[in-house]
Amino acid sequence: MNILFAGRLIGFKDPVTFVKAARLLSQTLIEPAHQFVIAGDGELLEECRKLAFGYKNISVLGWVKPEKVDDLMIHADIFCQLSPYENLWASTLISAMKHKKAIICTNVGYTNTYLTHKYHAFLIPPNNHVALAEAIKNLANDNELRRMLGENAYSFVQENLSIERITDEIRQLLIHTVEQWKRGQLT
Repeated sequence: MNILFAGRLIGFKDPVTFVKAARLLSQTLIEPAHQFVIAGDGELLEECRKLAFGYKNISVLGWVKPEKVDDLMIHADIFCQLSPYENLWASTLISAMKHKKAIICTNVGYTNTYLTHKYHAFLIPPNNHVALAEAIKNLANDNELRRMLGENAYSFVQENLSIERITDEIRQLLIHTVEQWKRGQLT
């Protein structure tokens, strides 16, 4: 099972929770069943490397080219988006959805306004490596749930984030704004 965290290694993205969950899941295994990969650079890179030290199944790659991130995404079984503040418009989250990946995401900001727990993504509380480890275990042991989450996440992107949909919404907003301006409701 390949589990991926890709993004800036800063507090806003919380990669430390990912490494702590990886360690927790790896401590009781003689031969690790999961490979944890962290791709990104930032002020928490060295802390992540120190936490991962000694664990053969936890790779902290540092900064990688976008093509490499795409390759990692293709080979991932589970993608983790762990910001304690907001996730919904993160480019890596949208990429994971486009790749039909099972996603574990913190339930913060507007996340649960648009994504439903166990339908689009597995939603967990922020800064909680134990909840993340449990979510990884649940998804690792349920192929059908992983497949369904990936399909539903992909459908969400197609329905809500397509160029056509966004263009239409901008057009409607512009028409509404011009109508308000003509009626003197805008200054």
